[in-house]
Amino acid sequence: MYCMIEVAFGNLDEANKVISKLLSKKLVASCQIVESNSKWNWKHELEESKEYLVFMKTKKELQDKIYNIIKEIHSYDCFEFAVFDLNSCNSDYLNWIEEVTTI
Repeated sequence: MYCMIEVAFGNLDEANKVISKLLSKKLVASCQIVESNSKWNWKHELEESKEYLVFMKTKKELQDKIYNIIKEIHSYDCFEFAVFDLNSCNSDYLNWIEEVTTI
C-alpha cells in the first residue's frame, strides 16, 4: 500500500524543483535529500560524481504520476527510479502518509 521511491539527481536545484512539485501536488508525504559520492558504469565507462539521493514516501498507486513528473524535469538520459515497499509497526506514521497524499 505504501512505498519509498529513491531517485538520484546530479543537480541539487533539479532535485528541489521535483520535490517542490511533488509536495505541492500532494503526491508524496515527505522527501529527504542525501548527498552522495556516486560511481557507476555508463556506456562502457566508469563515471564518478556527486549526486543527491532523494527518498520519497508515498502510496504505491501514485508512483506512475510521480515518475511522469520526474521524467519531465530530470536531466539524466536514464535515471534511477527504485521503488521499495514501506511497512511500519507505527500506524500513526502510515496514517499520516495516507492523510497527506491524494490520488
